[in-house]
Amino acid sequence: MATQRFSLLKMKPGRRPEFIGPLARALGPRLASNKILRLAAIALAATEMDEVELLGMETDVSEDGTFSARAIGPLAMLPLAKKAVEGVQTAIRKRGKPYAMRNGTLIFTSYQPPVPSNASMKLLGSRLMLQFTGHPQPTVCTLQVTTRCQANCIHCSAARHKRKDLPELSTDEWKKVIREAEKLGVVSVVFTGGEPLLRPDIFELIEWVDKNEAVALMFTNGMMLTEENVQKLVQAGLWCVHVSIDSPDPHAHDEMRQLPGAFEKAIEGLKRCKEAGLLAGISTYATPERLRNGQVVQMIELARSIGVDEITIFDVVPTGRLLLEDSKHLLSDEDKIELCRLEEEYNRTKPPLVITQAHVNGPTGVGCYAGWCQFYMTAYGDVTPCDFTPLTFGNVREKALEEIWSDMISHEGYACHKSSCRMQDPEFRAKWIDKIPLSGPFPYPVADLDKLGDIDLSHDDIERVGHYSSVGIKH
Repeated sequence: MATQRFSLLKMKPGRRPEFIGPLARALGPRLASNKILRLAAIALAATEMDEVELLGMETDVSEDGTFSARAIGPLAMLPLAKKAVEGVQTAIRKRGKPYAMRNGTLIFTSYQPPVPSNASMKLLGSRLMLQFTGHPQPTVCTLQVTTRCQANCIHCSAARHKRKDLPELSTDEWKKVIREAEKLGVVSVVFTGGEPLLRPDIFELIEWVDKNEAVALMFTNGMMLTEENVQKLVQAGLWCVHVSIDSPDPHAHDEMRQLPGAFEKAIEGLKRCKEAGLLAGISTYATPERLRNGQVVQMIELARSIGVDEITIFDVVPTGRLLLEDSKHLLSDEDKIELCRLEEEYNRTKPPLVITQAHVNGPTGVGCYAGWCQFYMTAYGDVTPCDFTPLTFGNVREKALEEIWSDMISHEGYACHKSSCRMQDPEFRAKWIDKIPLSGPFPYPVADLDKLGDIDLSHDDIERVGHYSSVGIKH
């Protein structure tokens, strides 16, 4: 049995005590006004103690993967502390068996840190913030580090983010963003594009992620997963790589990406990542047609044959490059039920772990992540609720990330939890998305939406509605 101890909350003594650790953001403001703690902090300052641990967690992981946790420290007997730690134990045990164990930690999904780890302890802070304020801390940030890409996908969801009038964020600007995100509560830093490996400093940015604070993931087209680059990713500390594959048919994949040989290189890259010890996954999507003709199942079987750890099956979301497509590619409620059934069926025998957006971002899962526990940032610094949402709440070149996040979660469209994807909700789209002019800019400043007024469908706005009633696929 592997026993580990984690510090959750520390206090730096003094007349104005400072609280640090994973729970500081949630508990610090409440503890700072506690008279007993303030007196203790003043008294301890006289002893010249640098810091005092107030609350910690001791964890055990048995050989069969059973996780146990208990609160330790002066605040351990507080009902809130005990309840929070017990909640962590219950939540982890409800996940079932992990698909992998490494160095005494449990891996349930690449999208979250292994359990237990310093990074995973931060999730407790987000749970407490939800309890105190009704809104969690952001735990995931997706960073579009570049718009450049070798492919020219007909279904690209990021194509409209390209700008000719602005430079992409510099290395130092991205480093500042990553640190601010970690401070806000982020435990998963996702690098995407474009093609992130086209950015020369990508290895430096991955290495910059504080592995005690967060895990680093990457979405890539796989074209540059050479032996040399894979080794650099390992050395930089990348946690997982997700390679986008559009079809089990090599020709169809290459044709959609308008990039000959893309399928073969993607598969080769996945195998190299696995051989190098990285977690590896396939990113793909489902349409009603793919669900009925068996391509979704074929993609899962392809993932199994390669030996990857996960396959993520996204919904088709109305956004992106295909401006005038209609809704025939969108999944119905019945389609999503079938996807959830397939996910459950295949996950009885792992690997790979099958993750469907239909489940995770639906009523049976966590619901919509956008602006709830996740944000997306374009290569130019615009912050949006997710990579499918063409609304910006501010730019990090002009405002602090924390201020932008605060504006986002106080906005009418994002202040409350939603049980399913907002971008697939006709009412949400009618109020916030469909009025965006076809000329952009993209993403569109949410503060300017009220100036647009309502859409008059009696004129030529059918094209405008068609613009964001189109199909968009992640990568």
